[in-house]
Amino acid sequence: MEHAWRRALEARDGLIVRREHPSLGSAFDRALRQGHIVPVLAGIYRDAAAELDLATRIRAALIMDLNAVVVGEAAATLGWWPDRAATTVDLATRGRPADGDGIRWCRRQIPLDLTVDRGDVRFTDAPLTVLDLLPTLGGTVIDEALRLRAVTLGQLETVFAGLPVRPGDALRRALLDDSRDQPWSEAEREFQRQNRDLDLPHAHRTNHPVTLPDGTVRFLDYALPDLLLAFEVDGWETHGSREAFLRDRDSDAQLAALGWQRIRFAATTIFDDPEGVKATVRSIVAAREGLFRGLPAASRPRARRRGGRA
Repeated sequence: MEHAWRRALEARDGLIVRREHPSLGSAFDRALRQGHIVPVLAGIYRDAAAELDLATRIRAALIMDLNAVVVGEAAATLGWWPDRAATTVDLATRGRPADGDGIRWCRRQIPLDLTVDRGDVRFTDAPLTVLDLLPTLGGTVIDEALRLRAVTLGQLETVFAGLPVRPGDALRRALLDDSRDQPWSEAEREFQRQNRDLDLPHAHRTNHPVTLPDGTVRFLDYALPDLLLAFEVDGWETHGSREAFLRDRDSDAQLAALGWQRIRFAATTIFDDPEGVKATVRSIVAAREGLFRGLPAASRPRARRRGGRA
């Protein structure tokens, strides 16, 4: 009986379900006292020496309730945002089991058409997951979902309109409205807000695809196509490597060959000096307008745009 708990662990791929071994209760109790196994949920144990990762937490939760739906950050990690690397699992259930080690339950019924099935695991789909996370993560979750092309604003609006009223909806509504220019980062979101204040007399496009002479496609953060003018908001995480430095210079040169002027702002500048950024944008737009006024209509370069992926 000394190592009966080890055999039970092996039978469940690293988990022990106490109710499945009614004759081994004393062996499990002894293993618990000696620190060989630890609880994950009530009546479910794991090897104390093994890592408790997201997959193990989900397996344990589904032993407790096979019909539970993974929600929140864990659903984002499973579905469309693997870099989020959630460690805690939140689950919607009709009951209310006791919470466990990194496992939290909420009493909630999720519409089946807003879920995704992957094997035995069911989790909320991308639009519902984004809406669920807005009160805790703010606009960042919309930015990431749009950047990763996991959702569209139209999908978010449709799902939001179909859900019952719940706490946090005022914030959700405000963030959806603030996302109308489809930002891919918090710095882009702030830059878009600043440009709304300027009320520039030119149609703008965000994440505007332009095909370069070498056939690649680059998405311009904020473009004024009638002026062939683009503004980029560069964060260190994306643009700070040697590879990114070289890629940016190459694409700048290719854009210039098409007549585009691309102006780069550091993301920190967008937040640290908003009035300075707005003044700079206003001055550059005015200069570009003057340049275009000086050209005969037939000589003015025209924006060439084709859809595609970078």
